[in-house]
Amino acid sequence: MKTSSLEKAIQYGRRLLNIRLRSEKELEERLLRKGFSRNDTKDTLSCFRQKKLLNDLEFAEAWVESRMRSNPRGILLLERELREKGISRSIIQKVLSAIKDEEKILAESIAESRMRGLKNLPMQKAKRRLFEYLARRGFKFDTIDDVVNSYFHEDE
Repeated sequence: MKTSSLEKAIQYGRRLLNIRLRSEKELEERLLRKGFSRNDTKDTLSCFRQKKLLNDLEFAEAWVESRMRSNPRGILLLERELREKGISRSIIQKVLSAIKDEEKILAESIAESRMRGLKNLPMQKAKRRLFEYLARRGFKFDTIDDVVNSYFHEDE
């Protein structure tokens, strides 16, 4: 018996979702890249949404939790990553509002560990490097400024 292209798309989509959660956009791109038609891709996504196998809110929550556990980063970087995954602004705001209060504590923790490697540098150089490091990790300017100044305020 021959398998239809829609059935093949659904099987492939399930295989991808068994590996890890994915956003709708990610799954759509993977199905199209694999050569499935737009209609089969659209029908597959619809099928997965109906069966609650595809949910951008759950994906975004899991993504943020995973990123914060494995390699903590600031809200700006998490927001950019979620946008790249095709998550809507409303979902991004909802998910990131839950960790907004933790951002400064997280930045302080990262800065504390980073300061160990900067202690032998001149103050201005260490300050600049700490600022740039936290910026690359996606923290907001105000948070970075507060954290950096808390380490260097008594020396200025």
